[in-house]
Amino acid sequence: MRRSVTLGLCGVLLAAMLPSHSAAQGSVVLTVTGSPVTIPAPAIADYNNGFVVDATPLAYNVNIAGGPPSNTHLTVVSIRSASATFGTLALNNLQWARTDIGTWNGLTTSDAPVESRDISRNSGNNWTNSLQFRCLISWTGVPPATYSANLIVTLTVTSP
Repeated sequence: MRRSVTLGLCGVLLAAMLPSHSAAQGSVVLTVTGSPVTIPAPAIADYNNGFVVDATPLAYNVNIAGGPPSNTHLTVVSIRSASATFGTLALNNLQWARTDIGTWNGLTTSDAPVESRDISRNSGNNWTNSLQFRCLISWTGVPPATYSANLIVTLTVTSP
């Protein structure tokens, strides 16, 4: 899924990459909602804090359908950027955190694991979580502009 963005300070284009699957083993699907990621223009307090946060998390859901009920699949959700920079800024000025943990990570061009879980059809292991984004800013180092990056959220499934 690709969505474009128009915003004040920081922008993100999102693509969800889904793996191919075998009908005999069932299908595991990643659904991403809440895009585009839009980080608002910073207020004075944001400059004093050194960052501005997108108030709306990007939610993701991993769901399994079909296949034998006893097959367990390892599912891993990862994130990376297809862009080497964040506009004129270094890419790691755009940061992400799982909302249930709150540890901030600079975005890179390599897949960074967000979360992994085992899942099987009849175990009720379908799962959901979300990501928060923020942009690092400073009074002198980040001129007013529109910054953007292309995000890729990937689901990797390892089946027995």
